[in-house]
Amino acid sequence: MSDPYKSILDHADRHFAEVVREQPTSLLCGRGCTLCCHGLFEITSADVAILGDALDQLAPSVRAGIEQRAASIMTSTSHPNLRDLDDQEKAEFLGTTEEVACPNLDEKGLCLVYESRPLICRTFGLPIRTGIRYTGEECELNFTAATQDEKERAAWDLLWEDEIGPEDQFTIPEAIVLLGRVRSSR
Repeated sequence: MSDPYKSILDHADRHFAEVVREQPTSLLCGRGCTLCCHGLFEITSADVAILGDALDQLAPSVRAGIEQRAASIMTSTSHPNLRDLDDQEKAEFLGTTEEVACPNLDEKGLCLVYESRPLICRTFGLPIRTGIRYTGEECELNFTAATQDEKERAAWDLLWEDEIGPEDQFTIPEAIVLLGRVRSSR
């Protein structure tokens, strides 16, 4: 993992922890809550590298289970290559996968690669802003009694995230299948 990207991940973790300290009743994310772990979404190639490192550290049987779940998701959703889709096609495909569980979840709903999870997984649940423009979009379970000022203070600034182009977009199952192919070709 590159040091600049690691600093973004570290910043996200610190921001999340700060929001938990400042607004413990507003941010209800916790171990075993998997609402944000359902539905496919985009991650970057930097996240793919991080997932690869995490998968390499797992027991072979655990990694095989994750890879099998990822392959099953790819097949059952007729997963297209996101990089070949226009914005509308991508939105339509991702909209059809809202109930699909992340292949990194174990049978108890715990993330098997939690310490190496993608940036979007680290910030999901928080309200969002882009620079000075607040957009909200927080998890439906969070900030239900928070004031607008509290939501805005808690917002994750998307400017911290990589600008990604169409060539740099993957889903977690797609990344896991790709990593498995690379691993088997070594």
